[in-house]
Amino acid sequence: MKKIKLLSLLLSLFTLVVLTESCNKEDDLDSCASVTCKNDGVCNDGTCNCPDGFSGTTCEIQDLCFGVTCKNEGTCAAGICDCPDGYIGSTCENFDSTQVQALLDGGQSPKALFDGGISLDKLYGKLYQGGYLFYLNTNNGTGMVAATTENSGAPWGCLGTEIKDARGEMVGDGQANTTAILANCTQAGIAALLCDELTLDGKSDWFLPSIDELNLMYTNLHVNGHGDFADDIYWSSTEFAPASSGAWYYRFKEGEKVGYDKAFNTYVRAARAF
Repeated sequence: MKKIKLLSLLLSLFTLVVLTESCNKEDDLDSCASVTCKNDGVCNDGTCNCPDGFSGTTCEIQDLCFGVTCKNEGTCAAGICDCPDGYIGSTCENFDSTQVQALLDGGQSPKALFDGGISLDKLYGKLYQGGYLFYLNTNNGTGMVAATTENSGAPWGCLGTEIKDARGEMVGDGQANTTAILANCTQAGIAALLCDELTLDGKSDWFLPSIDELNLMYTNLHVNGHGDFADDIYWSSTEFAPASSGAWYYRFKEGEKVGYDKAFNTYVRAARAF
């Protein structure tokens, strides 16, 4: 008899559990019966659980910017990247060749722009680090700029004094030439001194360019209408033989270099390297 009662009690408990679970399932079904989740949303307790990229009561709202990554500080709106000045492309991934100055002003380096597809002719003549960009070493990113101001009448200086270490002609020799001139010539107001004492845009490391550097100013700036140069004569820092009396200058009207008397007064345009 006791076994029968125990069996009956267990059967009753089992029946109660089954009925409870059945009711819960019915409740769940009832709460989702009138809910239609869109875009693969799943109803749970009457609420739609929405997949990534969708929201709303029935997952009816699609986030068009979901999965869209805008580069270079671009912002997404309605699935489309709104690019800042200087950038183009579906994700702002490319440089805008018509906005080179804005890109330089924004912190991009000339080499980064060149590597990103901007040609040298688009770079030269733009303002960068205190002057007009006229030379870029595309391998290592170094380069040179020409000052935005100039002096219209100064001698090379120290006529009769030979300065052997101021004969560098190549790109990169201007600073060494200038240093040598100032170490051996104390004449006031000479071209090298005017460049050495110049401060522009917080930069004070200016020098008198070598003859090849001056040629690049002519070729990459003046010929293309950049730099506000005069159609006149500009001193280089390169001495020539007979070294005690002459140095090279460059004719910006004709585009040629000429050796002349160090005492001659003419234009001076400083350069600096970066």
